[in-house]
Amino acid sequence: MTEPLSQPTTSQHVTLMMDHGQFYMRGGLGDEEKEFPLLEYALAAQPNSGDGLTMVVLNPHQNNFEMPIAVEVFDARPPSDDDEWQQICEDRLEVGPEGVLQIDSTTMSPVDCAVQQGKYLVQVAGRGFVNYGWPGDTTPGDTWRIPLWPDDGSDTRPTIQWNMPGYGVPENAELISEPVPYGNEEPSWITVFHEDGSTEMVERGDLEQRRLARPEPIEQVAGFNGGQTLAEFDRDLVVGLLATDAVTARRIAVYCANAACEHAGLADLPWVRPALDALAENRTPPAPFADITQINDAFAPLFADLAGGGATTSSSATVVSARPKTPFDGRGEPRFMTIPTLFSAQDPDPHRAAIETIVHASHAYGLQTPVLYVALREAFPELVG
Repeated sequence: MTEPLSQPTTSQHVTLMMDHGQFYMRGGLGDEEKEFPLLEYALAAQPNSGDGLTMVVLNPHQNNFEMPIAVEVFDARPPSDDDEWQQICEDRLEVGPEGVLQIDSTTMSPVDCAVQQGKYLVQVAGRGFVNYGWPGDTTPGDTWRIPLWPDDGSDTRPTIQWNMPGYGVPENAELISEPVPYGNEEPSWITVFHEDGSTEMVERGDLEQRRLARPEPIEQVAGFNGGQTLAEFDRDLVVGLLATDAVTARRIAVYCANAACEHAGLADLPWVRPALDALAENRTPPAPFADITQINDAFAPLFADLAGGGATTSSSATVVSARPKTPFDGRGEPRFMTIPTLFSAQDPDPHRAAIETIVHASHAYGLQTPVLYVALREAFPELVG
């Protein structure tokens, strides 16, 4: 039996619209320009990262548009109740003079909690998970608790990740460098590990210049789900795709939906094959893929298979021996990440359909994403860049 939690000095309950599989906590002193690197560090050492001013936490679910969070402030570390939570992580966070702890998620509206100015140890605990990646619903029911207490200099406790039955935990992405600790004023050099196994000593300031030298975002895909991520990873592919005509763009969307289904072992299943055939013939697929409102029904067979102890994945794709880092690594079980391709490929805008279907298919391929892109460029030579 776990020891009950001591009573917090303040307690607030908020609801966050969480999307893209992560959320941020800010104390009002951080630099939002540095948050993308923090996300990369979190993906490389799941499920969280922080620099003392901002903390990013990965949610196993891709989204939860009604995610309840209890924010509790204690005088000291509360007693442990680890066995009641599926994911737990800790970090340090400083709250500025405005006394606001902001919790935010990409493209969504932040929520603010009143927390006195000071330096804190923060614990983030979640439970109620159903799947890594798309949970089958926009309100899957996961709940979170964030206790804070004054930073007494003690170490943070080890992270606990949710071990999904039949799947385990996602693989970490390749770790490039450690985040800059807040308050470290000394000149700092770090070792960058390249994909070919070589290393390079780089001054942190130079890394920032490299980041600033990245190409400007592509405005045409700003409103597409995952469009900018795809543009950062393979800009030539996006530029080439946007230059194609509507008919070709639609064919690319259908091609990627087929490729994802083949990769995940879904293509020949009797409830998936008719949808692929309909897409190939430019027809509306039958249920459960006729409309986005049926997406929960589309996931139902996978959840039933999972509950029955069925295999979590079946992939016929060639394994990439170099295992290059991609922004699509290890965030979901391939079959679950494939289902959205059958809906995105139907988007009325052919170019949006192609971009978003490539993104969903890339999440299904994960570390093997380059295999998909090689095959895609062979099938559509106009995309070669």
